[in-house]
Amino acid sequence: MTRWPVGVAAGLIMAAALASAWGAASSRGPVLWQVSPEPGATLMLRRPPIEAQLSKPYEGYTTLHVDGRLLLAGLPAPYLSALPAAPLSVGRHTLRVDVIMPGRTFSYSWHVKVAKGAQTSVAPYDAATYQALAAVNKIRATAGVPPWRLSLSLEGASRAHSRFFVRNLGRYGTLTDSVHNEQPGWSLFTGRTPWARDVAFGYNGEGDSEVMAFGVTTQEAVELWLDSVYHRFGLLDPGLTSMGFGIAGAASQSDDLPVTTLNAGFESQAEAPDSRAIIWPVPGQREVPCRFELGEIPDPLANFAGASYPAGYPVTVSFFGLGVQKLEVETASLTRAGQVVSFHLLTPQVEKNPQELGMSAAILPVQPLAADASYAAGFSGRYKDASGWHAFHVRTTFRTGTA
Repeated sequence: MTRWPVGVAAGLIMAAALASAWGAASSRGPVLWQVSPEPGATLMLRRPPIEAQLSKPYEGYTTLHVDGRLLLAGLPAPYLSALPAAPLSVGRHTLRVDVIMPGRTFSYSWHVKVAKGAQTSVAPYDAATYQALAAVNKIRATAGVPPWRLSLSLEGASRAHSRFFVRNLGRYGTLTDSVHNEQPGWSLFTGRTPWARDVAFGYNGEGDSEVMAFGVTTQEAVELWLDSVYHRFGLLDPGLTSMGFGIAGAASQSDDLPVTTLNAGFESQAEAPDSRAIIWPVPGQREVPCRFELGEIPDPLANFAGASYPAGYPVTVSFFGLGVQKLEVETASLTRAGQVVSFHLLTPQVEKNPQELGMSAAILPVQPLAADASYAAGFSGRYKDASGWHAFHVRTTFRTGTA
């Protein structure tokens, strides 16, 4: 359930505007890369993290101010972060960062508004969040991509949306188009979209991703996302670098509850250089599940007439680099003991909703895989970036579990 376009565009435009305000073309001083909360944001948090990030070190020191009052004075580090000493009142506030250098001072100020009904602060991370972080980072280590860190802003947004969904459970499915959207006027509303909620809780990255699961535990939720198609990509993307997690309704007897929400933050610098193919399952992986069950929304098998569940475990390949513009899969294969296994091939050319698939492809076995069996799979084709077309050949072997 990826939400790049709005997030990435907003982050890059904001960074460019701030750089202009600082006279960033000069090499004489620091360049303000980004601030948090986002300029003009309406916040649902009365003690948001106030942050400033500069593009390079400098001589001097930095100060952060809230409504003219000094919040923090720091050494010449490119990144500063602090919480307001007291909760901000409802209404408009002026934030300012100063970089004091020998002989001159660089200043930038911006405005935010605290909404009526905003909560005072985000509670510390709980056991469920740490469990989700550990589970995701184990997957990312297996795939060879860097681990995630925690973000209180994303934590607040994730928790708020889980609570909102539980409170308004009976309204979903008939009165709104997506489980990721909230409706103004409904109880506990904090933002219409995942990006709006992330911003409302002080997040100011370049993009975001939100995934949800229903009626499962924290560990089961992470496994469900990994064992799907579209939701898997968010766990493996090198450009996603931080996360928050929220679970609500755990004591309910409803099949739809508890509700788990994971919001991840995107940084282009982490993804841009990475145009290598990331395949899952990884070569040599063991205890791979056999089945892919109905339940992912949107439904990847809906791209194929006559396809049905249960299907076999998906094999995916992804090119996450921002410079990758096109992906063409020319051949794909799935075999067991040298025998061809039937599958549907999902590619950007077949996908009905290209935004969900991105620069990825998936082998979807027609039937569940055999238990305790070895398989080989591969993709060949080409991808295009700014320097032209490049051929790729990627292959994996894996063994299914006994269950």
